[in-house]
Order: sequence, then structure tokens, then C-alpha cells
Amino acid sequence: MDGNCSPAAIFSVVLLTVALSPSTAFLEPYDLLYDNAVQAFYNNDYPNVVRYMEGALSSYREVRQTKVRCRLRCQDQHPFDATFSELRFPDVVLRRAACMNTCIEEILGSQSLHKVSEDVVQDFHRRIPYNYLQLAYKKINQGRLRLQFLVTKELDVSP
Repeated sequence: MDGNCSPAAIFSVVLLTVALSPSTAFLEPYDLLYDNAVQAFYNNDYPNVVRYMEGALSSYREVRQTKVRCRLRCQDQHPFDATFSELRFPDVVLRRAACMNTCIEEILGSQSLHKVSEDVVQDFHRRIPYNYLQLAYKKINQGRLRLQFLVTKELDVSP
């Protein structure tokens, strides 16, 4: 051996490292991003407010969409029969719940990372992150981004 490695061997090692890395497929919790954005806001670090808040909104949107997709998939996989009986009902409900847990964890990672306090959930329902974003855009004078933000805010469907 002369110390030279083939490019295929290096690529294989890198690919395996990325594939086995636990953080590659998982979404960063939106409450953490939101908290970082609020801290940046009070430190007058407006570029980071924009970065973290946009990340929080994207993460929040992805969590919501994932839960809806998983719920629909599990309803299709475990339907209620036409001959509905009281004995079958709990079985279907439990199977759907297990299916949802598996589906969500496959896509988002551990659900415990995405358990969010009720205060943060209420802030997102009241759309408070958009207020921080609007003020941050104004402070850093990013007119084009502010316009995109306003369009996105109007198109974003509330739950």
C-alpha cells in the first residue's frame, strides 16, 4: 500500500458516513429556531432574526404537512369496515395511532424533539413569528424580501 486510495473507496466512505448520520434526515425543532430568532431580535441581530424565523416557519410548516400526510396514509391503511362494530373500533384506532407514530418518526425523527410548549404553539397560531420577521426586514431594509414575506403571509393557510 502506498497510501493512495481510489476515488470510489473515498466516495463509499463519505456516502456511508452521510447515510448513517442520525442528523441528516431530521428536521430542526421549530421552537428552538423560534427561540433563537427571538433572542437575536432582542440583541438587535436582525439578519439572524430573519434566518432563524424563516427556518422556524419552514420547520413548523413541514411538521404540520407531515402530520397531515401521515394521518391520511394511516387512514387509508387502516380503514373502518363497512360492518362497524364496537369491538373493531378500538383496534383500528390503536393501529392508526401506531402507524402515525411510525410514519412521523420516519420522516421527522424522534417526536420528542418536536414536542412544543403551548405558548409557542399559540404564538404560531396567532402568527406572531411574522411580526418579528416584518420588523427584522424593515430594520435591515430588505424591500424585496419584505415583499416576498407579505405575499407568503397572505398565501399561507392557517390551520
